[in-house]
Amino acid sequence: MTRLSRALVPAALVAGLLFTGCDIQPNDNTLPGQVAVRDDGYTVEVHFDQIENLVPNSTVQKDNVVIGTVGEIRAEGWEAVVDLHLLDDVRLPADAVFSIGQKTLLGAQYVEVSVPAGSTGTRPTDARLADGAVVPVAQTGTYPATEQVLGAVALLLNNGGLSQISTITGELSTALRDRVPDTRGLVRHTDELLAVLDANRSEIVRALESLDSLSAGLRKDQEQIATAIDRITPGLKVLDQERNRLVKAVTRTSRTGARANEVIHASETALLANLDALGPILTNLGQASESLPESLKIALTIPFPVMTTRNALRGDYANLFATLDLRDQSLLGSWLGLIGVPRTTPADAAAPETPAVPEAPVPASGTPAPSEQATPGDTPAPVAPTEPVPACGLLKKILGGC
Repeated sequence: MTRLSRALVPAALVAGLLFTGCDIQPNDNTLPGQVAVRDDGYTVEVHFDQIENLVPNSTVQKDNVVIGTVGEIRAEGWEAVVDLHLLDDVRLPADAVFSIGQKTLLGAQYVEVSVPAGSTGTRPTDARLADGAVVPVAQTGTYPATEQVLGAVALLLNNGGLSQISTITGELSTALRDRVPDTRGLVRHTDELLAVLDANRSEIVRALESLDSLSAGLRKDQEQIATAIDRITPGLKVLDQERNRLVKAVTRTSRTGARANEVIHASETALLANLDALGPILTNLGQASESLPESLKIALTIPFPVMTTRNALRGDYANLFATLDLRDQSLLGSWLGLIGVPRTTPADAAAPETPAVPEAPVPASGTPAPSEQATPGDTPAPVAPTEPVPACGLLKKILGGC
């Protein structure tokens, strides 16, 4: 190949690339010197919350030793997914932490791998990262970026608001002057309050959930509640108009209660004495509680005794045993009140003969009367029996005879 042809080949390649519009991105291709990009490594998928300025082909380091290369970077939802190619000789535990760091203040970024203290994976049987493993966001992080460092330096160089902090500290000291014990007590009570709130956290959450349910129900019945409020408004107006009278009534009720209290205190001794006297009565009544219902069964009739009611009434008929006295004497006694009157004799019946009483001689003057003369063996004259007074019967009452 001549010297001219050698010069035309690169020019032709450059012209071809320019005319075809190809865009060469070095990070899209494997660069010489990269590790674990071929058969000597395995790939894991790491999810980051943010990746700052990380680019493909960046290095993966552990303890300042390169152990892998950053592969493809893509976005899934609100997370950045980075494929890391790691050497087969480096086996990391399943809880390894991946962070995005920066070599120098203006240097390139890389992925730092660290193993937390007390981490698993120290033994051969512990879980390790394998090919295709997925590392969640919880195991990733980011070191301070250049912008954050420069912002912190600028804040420090510009006094960082220290003058304002000094003012706040001075005002706080002035406010707490001579009030340190009270402030300590306030902090202590606040700590106790927070402890009680933390202990009753579940009840507070339950109350908030119940309040949410109540609010939802009120929202659902909003129209009915509005209607009820509209209807109750006139009543509230009337109550407002009668407010003075209601206050007077309540005040007088209070006075009545005070007077009743005074009366109760004044009669406390008598009331307690009455209660003490009532105690034996209640005790005896309690002792007779079992026999009292049985006695009431006999005393109460409707018109039958209570215990025979079930035997008297059977469905739609009743059993009744009655004794009717239809004798003439009983009927006359009930209607005319002639109970106890001797039976009348016929008019033509002969009257019993009454023995004649001899006429007593007339005593001489100065001689005592026969009744006055005591004769031995004389007996007193018999007294004639009195007839029973007839009772006032129903018929006599009707005719006005009694």
